[in-house]
Amino acid sequence: MEAGLSRIQKIDRARRNTLKAASLVLGAVVATGALHKLASAAPGGNGNGNNGNGNGNNGNGNGNGGNNQGGNCFARDTQIRTREGYRPIETLAAGDEVAVRFGGFAPIKAMASFTLNSVSGKWVGESNLPVLVRRGALGENSPAADLCLTALHSVYVDGFLMPVGDLVNGTSIIFEAADGRDGLDFFNIELDGHNILDVQNAFCESLYSAATKRCAPLLRFTGGRSQFRSRMRSVASLVIERRQPIDIIRDNMEERGVGFARAA
Repeated sequence: MEAGLSRIQKIDRARRNTLKAASLVLGAVVATGALHKLASAAPGGNGNGNNGNGNGNNGNGNGNGGNNQGGNCFARDTQIRTREGYRPIETLAAGDEVAVRFGGFAPIKAMASFTLNSVSGKWVGESNLPVLVRRGALGENSPAADLCLTALHSVYVDGFLMPVGDLVNGTSIIFEAADGRDGLDFFNIELDGHNILDVQNAFCESLYSAATKRCAPLLRFTGGRSQFRSRMRSVASLVIERRQPIDIIRDNMEERGVGFARAA
């Protein structure tokens, strides 16, 4: 895709990443200011009290109020390719065989489901929000229809796994709004080993657990600093190409998103 980009398109990419990097810096400044205000107003003073640096009940995931990572799940009506063709995920059961990238077909070991509820137009539990991937957002006719899955669920692109939440661009890949919904039903597919499913002509991982070996390398951002460095590598690519696979995949998805926005 890079070879097909014109100079103007590369300049647009650098400009877009510059704006994204600036928004990350601004967001960090605002967040730091808010934290300082909370710290000065709280009884704990410098953060050593109940709401301090993660040692208390509301810390950074080490206490009882840690992050709920959730699962990697698909919304109801998602079409999964099986030996009999595509079937809605909610109709699948243990023993059914699904198409996998590594091995042809594999039997389902277990199915699990949960309902993500909403209150006052917001999802309950914000650590693993639903993401809507528009038709064609990942590639030509991939997915073949709009696809909804949780943010921590990885998609398989260019030989790598990447959480779909890290690919949200506001156009072709967006967070699913809770407006007008009481909840969304989600399902996951566990196989004997980690693998890649054919989901509406898009490649997405099966349920992953720490006890299993990943079927492909995982790329992910680890916070604002890693996102900022990624953006700056993409800005610099206008002069010298130093981008890493995670940067290239993200940039390519955003390029497709630009096309979506122009076509709208």
